[in-house]
Amino acid sequence: MTNGCLTRQGSENPNPGPLFNASLLNEPDLVKRANAATIIHTNNREFEMELEILCSVRHSSIVNLLGYCVEMGEQILVYELMPHGMLYDHLHGGLSCLRWNLKLKIAMQAAKGLEYLHKEVSPPIVHRDVKSSNILLDADWGARIVDFGLLTPNKKDLNGDVTTNVYNFGIVLLEILSGRKAYDRDCTPSSIIIC
Repeated sequence: MTNGCLTRQGSENPNPGPLFNASLLNEPDLVKRANAATIIHTNNREFEMELEILCSVRHSSIVNLLGYCVEMGEQILVYELMPHGMLYDHLHGGLSCLRWNLKLKIAMQAAKGLEYLHKEVSPPIVHRDVKSSNILLDADWGARIVDFGLLTPNKKDLNGDVTTNVYNFGIVLLEILSGRKAYDRDCTPSSIIIC
């Protein structure tokens, strides 16, 4: 990257595409590089149109997308840096133990972020992948949602996808309350959801 420095981020990331800490124009940022499969199956013009809209989305519970680069077969997203990392790592990765009042704050802020995407953005944005690794924690331990895409189908499809988002957020709430992974082979039962 020009005018910047990239270093590979240390924690394991369950999301596709490697993450890098970056310093672009002397500001700390997080850079995500799309994986090859995503690039192959994505139309560059659609990708750019989607990102132009996502760059304009601003909310206190959403990780701000600062910019992107599509050059030489690479798709790179530049987000503001979230210094406390993923909620997943704090719940399951051995990082700092979260107090109950902080867990409640994180749950409320993540819920407000999803509500903003579903009800206040036009066209509505449906996350498609709500999970604890897609909730990042800022310098003040505020919850910020990341890794969402646009959805502009008919209303019937939108309602079903919003319902799926709410269900998946319920699973995140169970993770926060129980401290267990959504699916953990080492536990009996292996799922926190028993059908």
